[in-house]
Amino acid sequence: MSRYLITGGQGFVGRYLVAHLLDTDRHADILAVGRSTRDDRTFTHAVRWGGRTLLAPVPTPLRIPRRRSAQYRYEAVDIRDGPAVRLLLRMFAPDVVFHLAAGLRDDPPEHLFRTNVEGTIALLEALAESAIGVQKLVLGSSGSVYGAPSVGTMPVIDEDAPCVPLDLYAVSKLASEYASRILTRRYAIPAVWARLFNLVGPGQDERHVCGRFAAQIAAIARGVSPPLIDVGDLTPTRDFIDVRDVAAALLTLAAHGRPGDVYNVASGTETPIEHVLMITLRLAGLEKRVEIRRGAYHRPADIPRHAGSVTRLAGLGVRRQYELERSLRDVLAYYHNDVSEAAGAAE
Repeated sequence: MSRYLITGGQGFVGRYLVAHLLDTDRHADILAVGRSTRDDRTFTHAVRWGGRTLLAPVPTPLRIPRRRSAQYRYEAVDIRDGPAVRLLLRMFAPDVVFHLAAGLRDDPPEHLFRTNVEGTIALLEALAESAIGVQKLVLGSSGSVYGAPSVGTMPVIDEDAPCVPLDLYAVSKLASEYASRILTRRYAIPAVWARLFNLVGPGQDERHVCGRFAAQIAAIARGVSPPLIDVGDLTPTRDFIDVRDVAAALLTLAAHGRPGDVYNVASGTETPIEHVLMITLRLAGLEKRVEIRRGAYHRPADIPRHAGSVTRLAGLGVRRQYELERSLRDVLAYYHNDVSEAAGAAE
C-alpha cells in the first residue's frame, strides 16, 4: 500500500490528483490537507453562470465514490501550523508528499508569500522534525518563474533557462523553489520540482483564460447571457496542458523523477490565446455569432510568448493524453452540465 499526502487537496490540481490516484492505485491511502473545511461538492473558488456567481461545483468524475471513500481522508490544517502538521505526518507516515498548496496570481502579496514561501518552509521543517523518511517529495511550482524568455530560447523553454519572474506570484514561486532547494538538501529529503504551465480543465478558476472564455461562451449558447464576450489581448501565446495530464505527470515524478531535478509539466506546444477563443466558439457552434469586445481588461507584466520544453519529462515516459480541443470541449460541458445544474438548484 502506498500512502500519499497532498497539500492543497481541495484545490484544482489537488482534486484531480486524488481522482487519478484512486483510478490508478486501488491500494492507495490518501490524506489530503488544506485550510478549508471538507467539501466534496464544491471548490472554494467561484464561477459565473450568466449574471450569477456561485461556488464552483466539483465535476462529477472527481467526486469520491462511496466504495473508495475508505481510501481518502481530509484534514483541515494550515501547513504553517508546525505542531499540527508534525502530528499528522507522524500519525499518517506518508511514502510520498505532493505539495500543491499555493496562492494564485491575483491574490494579495502578503497571502502569496505567506502561502507559497512561508508555507513551503514550514512544511519542510515539519517533515524534517517528524523524521518519517518520505520516499519522494514533489513540489508544485510554475512555468511563470521563467518570465519572458529571450528570442533565442523560443519556441520552447527548457529547465536550464534563466528565471526572471515578472510578477509577484512568479517571484513567490521562485522564492519557494530556492528555499525548498536549500532545505531539502540540508535535511536530505528526496525532492523534485514540477513547474506547471497553463492549466486547463473542468472546474478551473476563471482567473485563467480557458475557464473565463468557456464561462461566457457556454452561457451565451444556453441563452442566459447576451452574445458578447469581453476579452483582453489575444496575441500572447501560452502552453496549455490538461489538468488530467498534470495529475498523471505528478504521479510519474513521484515514482521516477530524479531527486534534485526540475521538470516542466507542459504540453510543449505554443498556442495563441486567440486560437483558444476561436476553438471554444467553434465547439459551442457560435462562430461569427458573437461580438468580441477587445481590450476589456489588461493584465500587467504580460509575457508575449511562452511554452515549455517537455524533453526531460518525456524521458520518464510521460505523454500527453488530452489535446487542447478535447480539454476545451470538456470545460464547455462542465458549464453546460455541472454549473448550470448547480445554478438551477440554487434558484
